[in-house]
Amino acid sequence: MFNYQHGGNLKKAIEKYGIPSEKIIDFSANINPLGFSSKIKETVTKNLNQLSHYPDPECREAREEISGYFKIDYSNIILGNGSTELIYLIVQTLKPKKALIPVPTFSEYERALSNNNVPIEFCKSEEELEFSLSINKIISQLKGIDLVFLCNPNNPTGTFLPRQELLILVKEIQRRKIFLVIDEAFIDLQEEESLIKEVKNYDYLIILRSLTKFYSLPGLRLGFTVADSKFIKKLEKQKIPWSVNCLAQLVIKDLFQDEAFIYKSKQLILQEKQFLYNELSKIQGLKVYKPSANFIFLKLLGNIFSQGLIDHLAKKGILIRDCSNFRGLEKGKFIRIAVRKHKENIKLLKELKMILTKK
Repeated sequence: MFNYQHGGNLKKAIEKYGIPSEKIIDFSANINPLGFSSKIKETVTKNLNQLSHYPDPECREAREEISGYFKIDYSNIILGNGSTELIYLIVQTLKPKKALIPVPTFSEYERALSNNNVPIEFCKSEEELEFSLSINKIISQLKGIDLVFLCNPNNPTGTFLPRQELLILVKEIQRRKIFLVIDEAFIDLQEEESLIKEVKNYDYLIILRSLTKFYSLPGLRLGFTVADSKFIKKLEKQKIPWSVNCLAQLVIKDLFQDEAFIYKSKQLILQEKQFLYNELSKIQGLKVYKPSANFIFLKLLGNIFSQGLIDHLAKKGILIRDCSNFRGLEKGKFIRIAVRKHKENIKLLKELKMILTKK
């Protein structure tokens, strides 16, 4: 059975390595290092009484906020308990006969399809080409396919397809009447490249967005899908009621209106991403791939393997993501590191240099 394990499992790390949670620096989950906005805490605290009431099953106010912020039609939006719920909902609603997934990528696309007994064809990105996604290769494998999942920027490789290049695929998908799901969970740093506003022009285009990564709310669970209004109605019929809790719905307004937090977060992540990339590139024993999101993808060279490195760092209170369970990657040779605050990044670099120098 394929291993669908993810990063960010603090409880498991605490149990395995015996380190208190307050002494752990988690580079394994791609979350905003600043944490969530202070306005979120204020809103949640003030509205704890809402827990005694059922949340709005239609998420009307939250959808209106998303509609206004992104300038997209209200009828094109549906919210979910994180974007992962929506991945499963899309598969359950479309009931595709065969799907295509470029790999390596986020494993929940495959899991959702497998759980619904959907045959899957994989489009493998080549290591020799820096794991770059080829639009032409994807198009060449579309025969017999009625659903494609594409992560942009891609997790874990960090590869990115620019808007104009991606539109070539969107137009071809539309012509063939194949549904294309573009997961934009990590596009916040380059919002101008999003295809979210193109949904009105293409019936078969579906955009997934996560509000848990950049806004640091993985425990609250919040994401949304933008698609043709007729398809949104089909999703609404299949969706379980009350999946988005009342507090998650309430904080949407705070997320988009806290411009100072958004600006500060982007500046920090962009600065530290470049710093980490530059410094990691100087360390022997590592191949560092150019990042396009808030994480960096690396290959371990020579006789260095991921599990040994992970165990060593974990004993120092540093968690990184082993990419051995991503389909299409050589086991034991690839890791992913989230961008964190400067002092934390320096600590990681120091430990990596010590370990790899000894090797």
